[in-house]
Amino acid sequence: MTEFKLGLLIASLAVIVFAVALYRQRALGRNGLVTAIAATAAVFAAMFFTQ
Repeated sequence: MTEFKLGLLIASLAVIVFAVALYRQRALGRNGLVTAIAATAAVFAAMFFTQ
């Protein structure tokens, strides 16, 4: 795994953890949480598999 892919993985996990933290604090709704996770997963997959 290259440094780029490792950094992408860590950044994606950080975004997902931050979204879950906002959801738990009631600052983000369920639809917002699902959207944030889906968008992060889509960007991660696109960048991970094309590089």
